[in-house]
Amino acid sequence: MAQKAKESAREKKADEEEKPEKDFNYPTDEVKKAVDLINQKGYITKLDFKEMDDDDWAKGFSKEIDKVFQKSDKNPYIYYEKFDFVGGDIDSIIWNMDVIKTREEALEKLADLLGSVWKQNNRV
Repeated sequence: MAQKAKESAREKKADEEEKPEKDFNYPTDEVKKAVDLINQKGYITKLDFKEMDDDDWAKGFSKEIDKVFQKSDKNPYIYYEKFDFVGGDIDSIIWNMDVIKTREEALEKLADLLGSVWKQNNRV
């Protein structure tokens, strides 16, 4: 029984980590713009939406984007992650895993776009 309690606590903590700490308003036109950009190029970054500098905002935004895709006939796997770069910068990317297949490819794309150098074993 103690094992089940530990697993339940672990699952609850994982769920809480995924939820944005703040409640944001995501205008429909901004979500549509993000969906269109992901359809065109496979990803979005803070270069597309400056608000992605806020991790909580970006997390919630990725969920709003995913909701739109779930209702479409495409329904790609939308993924969000933040990466740590040399110098202490932390930046986020939201991408379609049918276009950018791995988190390593997403990291390389983000680093290239932002002109950043990424850390080995990159995890935030």
